[in-house]
Amino acid sequence: MRTCKKQARVILIVGLVVLGLALALISLTRVPKQEAPQESDSITETPAASTTAPETPAPTIEPTPEITPEPEPEPVSLGTFKLSAYCPCVKCCGIWSAEHPSRVGTDFVQKTKSGTLPEAGRTIGVDPEVIPLGTTVLINGIEYVAEDVGGGVNGNHIDIFFATHEEALIFGVQEAEVFIKNKEALP
Repeated sequence: MRTCKKQARVILIVGLVVLGLALALISLTRVPKQEAPQESDSITETPAASTTAPETPAPTIEPTPEITPEPEPEPVSLGTFKLSAYCPCVKCCGIWSAEHPSRVGTDFVQKTKSGTLPEAGRTIGVDPEVIPLGTTVLINGIEYVAEDVGGGVNGNHIDIFFATHEEALIFGVQEAEVFIKNKEALP
């Protein structure tokens, strides 16, 4: 019981000391309020020099001008093209296929003419005299990149890359209007 009373006294004393220190700190940091001069005083008094550091002005933040993105150019029609399909198999790519007997057991990696790995939904083969390599075109609302060429791809003919031979067969041969976003990319 005595231990509890002693602990309570110690806590009370420590609390009072902390409170006293806090009050002393507050009184030291308070700036005395200056009295306003009365109108009846004929003598003009100059206020006493402040003992606190002068206030630094808050940094001004200038509003950032709104950046409006440039409107995307309207796609320009290149006309109607014959569309065919190909995949990475030997039937479609011949000796350039990683599955070709001469490539089996080697570290050959099948790449496009532009040096990229072909990807379904992105890669197309084109005649580079009609559509330069690296050009993005729109076919049936899908963006493709001209990354490859082919021996049978001449003039207004585009070969669309598919992941499997079955998908390429299902696509077959079609015709569609082809659009380009930036006509300045054309030769």
